[in-house]
This record gives sequence, C-alpha cells and structure tokens, in this order.
Amino acid sequence: MKQLEVRQGRIFPTTEAVREMFVAYGGQESIASDYDIYVLVGMGFGLVPLMALFAKHRPLHFYSAAGDTHLISDTLLDEARQTLIEGSPAIKCLDLVKKIAGDTPIFMVPNPFPSADITERQSTSYWLDENLLDDCNRYLDRAISRLTGVNYIPQPEATLASTYLTKSHYAKEARLLKARWTRPTNDGDPYHMNSAYGIDVLRFLFDLAGIKSSE
Repeated sequence: MKQLEVRQGRIFPTTEAVREMFVAYGGQESIASDYDIYVLVGMGFGLVPLMALFAKHRPLHFYSAAGDTHLISDTLLDEARQTLIEGSPAIKCLDLVKKIAGDTPIFMVPNPFPSADITERQSTSYWLDENLLDDCNRYLDRAISRLTGVNYIPQPEATLASTYLTKSHYAKEARLLKARWTRPTNDGDPYHMNSAYGIDVLRFLFDLAGIKSSE
C-alpha cells in the first residue's frame, strides 16, 4: 500500500502487483473520489508494530541483563518508532485519500491487538509486560493526537479479551489476501483477524458514522 499515487483525482497503483490486487479484490484499477466514506484499516498503524520493537531490544529503563534482549538507546528507539508509525502505509495512504476525498468523511482503524493466545508463547510473552504496553500506548496516543482530517476509531471494546488483547476466536481461520489467490494464515498467527472481526468492526464504525445497516 506504499505503492500508490494520485493522478487525475484518483488513487492509482504504481506497480503491476498492486494493480492486480486492486482488480482482484476491489473490482477496479483505481480509487475514485465519489465514495460516501473512506476507511483506512491497519496498514502498520497501531500497537503491534510498536511492541514488535521490544521483542529483542530494550532501552535502559526497561533493560535487564538477566533477559535475552539487547540494550538500545532511547534515541534509537524514538527514531525506530517514528519510522514505523509516521512512515507507515496507513499515514501515506491517508495523505493520498485527503487529496481526493474533499469533504467526504475519512475513518481510520488501527491494526488489531493480537489474539489473547499470544501470551502463551515464550517468544511473545513480552505482551504480558504492562510497562511495555503502557509505554507503547502512550506513544501511540501522541501519534493519534497529531492526526488531522480523519476520524480515528479505536478497536471496539466488545472485541477485546483485555486492555491490549483481542478475543481468541477472532483469529481463527483468518485469511491473507494475495493477488489471484487466498490462503489461510499460518497456524497460530495471532495478528490477523477473521471475517467475524471485520463484520463487528464495520458495524461499530457504521454506527458511529450514522450509517444504517441493510439487515
């Protein structure tokens, strides 16, 4: 989603691979300026990419020599965070959508929190560390406060198993989309959610936007 550009009032892919995905899953080669709303979902904006920085690295105030993490400076951590969030496909797409949307409402939904099952693995047990979670969330809150021209929608509370985790059933049988084909996510993938999650998030968003369901 970084490979997009605005031409003639529409958003076009700049590579053939992305064009194929547009056609396969959107039915057209570009995004027009006549939608009722625009919704940006995930694309690297959320707590998950920020927490990933702590998988093997810690700044001094979170570091323990007894662990298996590497010590990094606060400056490096800040630069990495800025690159991840400010340089995310979500922010780049938001800038493009603003150019074509006019007064049309734009909504932004973050990457979902991981499935609650993630805490059962040693390699991702750092998701149990409330200090790391709160620190990342404070950074994310600051990033959200800097957003303009968009309605930021946090993950619906009804989908949460706890403050920073998603109910496990939403990660069951989730599917990844690729040009021309789909496949199930890797077994135990805690980061991608299924269609039930998508339905519940859209219902929540549509309710906030005042859009009535056809059901």
